[in-house]
Order: sequence, then C-alpha cells, then structure tokens
Amino acid sequence: MKPFEVTAENVEAAIREAQTRFDAYEDELDITVIEKGSRGFLGIFGVREAVVNCKLKPQYVERKAGSFLKRLLDEFDSEVFFQVSLRGKTIKISLDGSNISRLIGKHGKTVGALQHILAIYANRLSDVRMNVIVDVGNYKNERRHLAEDVAHKAAKSVLKKGTRISLDPMFAFERRIVHEIVSKYKGLKSFSVGLEPYRRVVIELEKKRSRVTTQRKG
Repeated sequence: MKPFEVTAENVEAAIREAQTRFDAYEDELDITVIEKGSRGFLGIFGVREAVVNCKLKPQYVERKAGSFLKRLLDEFDSEVFFQVSLRGKTIKISLDGSNISRLIGKHGKTVGALQHILAIYANRLSDVRMNVIVDVGNYKNERRHLAEDVAHKAAKSVLKKGTRISLDPMFAFERRIVHEIVSKYKGLKSFSVGLEPYRRVVIELEKKRSRVTTQRKG
C-alpha cells in the first residue's frame, strides 16, 4: 500500500481518521507526523491542521485477508486451519485440516476458484497489484511434480508429431513451470492464452526464419 496523508485538527484525530478510513488497528499503521498542528492565537489566528503520513503494515493485509477467508470457510462443514503471510506483493495462504481434499476439488477447481476470489478481494485492499497463492494440504507441491511431468510429455509429443498441444487450464505457478521446462527443448516455444481461472499453456514448434540471399548485379 502506498503511503497516504491525513489532515485533522490534531495528530490523534488524524490517526483516528486513518483507522476509520481503512478499518485498521493503530498498530497496523506506520505513522510519520509531518505537521503537529497549532490552535493559533485565541484559536483564530495562525491555526494549522495536523498532517500525518500513514502506511499500512503487512499485518493489516494479513488480518483482512484472513478474516475474509474465515467467512468463506465458515460455509465448509469441516474444521480447517489456515495461515496467511504477506511477502512483498504476494499473499501466501496455507490450508490444512480434516477432509481437506474437498477444498481441492476435482482437478483443483475448488482451490482454484478460492484463490481467484481471494485475489479479487486482496486487490481491493491495495493500490498495487497483489498475487495470491493458496496451498491446500501440500497440494501445491504435488501439482508442481505433475506440471513437470505434463510439460515433459507434451514437449516430447510436439517434437515427435509436429502438432500444437493446448494443455488444460493451470494455476499461474504451474504455467511458469511448464514454460521453464519447454524453454529447455530446442525448437519449441510456449505461450499462455485465455483469462483466469481458465488460462492455459500452448506448446508448438518454433518457426524457423527463412534465410533469403540476394545476388548483386554485376
């Protein structure tokens, strides 16, 4: 969150205004006093408002994202534990608990939808682009191995048959793995198409540039 300024009749009022505006606790704000303000002579002449520079701390985003996630999980009839952490522009959420496989869903569609909803909410909290990664019961690590396997098989198939392959929709981190692996195969290229959460990777042969030679007329 970018820093912002708040003005009020005094510093305490300015801080309260910042808290109210963002529904933040005082310890979630990094406050720098720019102008303490002054009541002036007889409260009339030389009156200056207080000005404070505020910046929301990472724990603000973590708390708000956690509260929103809890409301979503309240609809789930099994006990789920979660941990939210903010690193730079990425919110990482780890989920675990009983019957956790239901939160993954077939081919990861449920956790994908949950991640998409949380990303929309997180980006409403911030004026900079935020990424959200949700890992359910170490599901992400399992998907990493699967993405690697799918990428190798698809790359070899394109090289052998010479036909383009469009993979099933994947999470962003899975697509990055596929692109990385395909880049290691000579003569192949990959790119992503579609919109989240249905964005997918396409793998095809790299078109060779035709070499054109010209002869000078003597």
